[in-house]
Amino acid sequence: MRRTARTLNLPSDASYRFERRVDPEMILPASQRAAELIQEIASGNAAAGIAIAGELPAAPPDVSLRYERCNRLIGLPIPGERVDEILERFGLKKVGQVSNLPSEKERKLQTCATWKIPSFRSDLQREADLIEEVVRVFGIANVPLRYRSRFTSESEADRAYDFESALCQRLVARGLSEVRTSALIPRQAGLFAEDALELRNPLSEDHVALRPTLLSGLIDVLARNVQNGAASLRLFELGRVFSPQAAAEKLSLGLIYSGNAGSAAHWRSGSARKLDLFDLKGVIETTGIEKLSFQRSELTGLSLSADVFFGSKKIGFIGQLTAANVEQLGASAPVLVAEIEIQPELIAMNRATFREIDKFPAITRDIAMIVPEKLSHEEISSTIVSANEPLLASVELFDVFSGKEEQNFGAEKKSLAYTLTYRDKTRTLTNDEITVVHAKIRERLQRELGVELRE
Repeated sequence: MRRTARTLNLPSDASYRFERRVDPEMILPASQRAAELIQEIASGNAAAGIAIAGELPAAPPDVSLRYERCNRLIGLPIPGERVDEILERFGLKKVGQVSNLPSEKERKLQTCATWKIPSFRSDLQREADLIEEVVRVFGIANVPLRYRSRFTSESEADRAYDFESALCQRLVARGLSEVRTSALIPRQAGLFAEDALELRNPLSEDHVALRPTLLSGLIDVLARNVQNGAASLRLFELGRVFSPQAAAEKLSLGLIYSGNAGSAAHWRSGSARKLDLFDLKGVIETTGIEKLSFQRSELTGLSLSADVFFGSKKIGFIGQLTAANVEQLGASAPVLVAEIEIQPELIAMNRATFREIDKFPAITRDIAMIVPEKLSHEEISSTIVSANEPLLASVELFDVFSGKEEQNFGAEKKSLAYTLTYRDKTRTLTNDEITVVHAKIRERLQRELGVELRE
């Protein structure tokens, strides 16, 4: 590093030396002023020469500026002369100006100038840095409002943020309350947190591991609210969890229900219906996530449980805590929990779709059947849909009845009834057309599932 120094003759009992980094092309007003002060205050005498030592740092590289780019980025045409004036006032020097455009008029509008950057402005390294200096002096307030916004393409981060915001809004609109719990959990975290990733240097015994699930924190929140007398709790959290197997960070949605399904008059407080697994299942189905399905499963700590699938991929589970765990929490009503991993495929598919309003009327037909108790609604519905009948618009289950053996269903049998809606977008259907299609679906159910159709 190159330095300069001015030496002064001072009284015999004192000695001073002043040093300052300097550009050789600049005068040294600060050094001169310091010497004057030393002369005035300490009675020193300035030496005739200036001592120079070290090497100067490398000069910043020159930066090119396109005037057309400056106007486009700011959103307002600024004359080239005004741009030059602003940059020169900052100590920059124009060392060249080039243009490859054939028209003289175009050359004046879209020239490219090269600027020499002074040593004290090492922050100016790109074309955008020069444009920033121009708009800073020109004044952002002088840019009309209609030019301040520019369109940018949608990114994955934008889609993820929109999905998370819409998901939280839907849940809040359905009466749930959002909570936020710590990503660090204590050593004894309780249910669903047995394989948490422990930290090497935890801050305290309450923050020793990364949570593998959101449910451990939600259960603690529920327990505190139950102790304070809360009659109905519907909570959810959307946050990050940490997988102990692959040490991966994932986004998950956790839900917990307990208490009364609705308010009741004070004289009928004992008759209020309790929240059950179907309440929680229903709110999951209305989150806007498509292609969700549920399959019965057996999970530790849950008396009733089902796996949640997105297409054919398992993404979570839903269930009811065992009576022993509910008693430990101090709750007087069933505690229902669910957790779903928010995968990129869910975000990608969650886009608004629009279709034309139907112009032609629909025709509905019912199918009632007696099936084995173990045969699920999902199996029946998928069998009907997999027929790929183009006229079939929707399938809806409207009746379920499980009777005793003496009620003519037989042992381990149940009765299900479905409404099938048929529609064509281009014309009105006839009864004969619907009869043919409906008969094919009935035969398919008998052939593949062995159901007993009821007339």
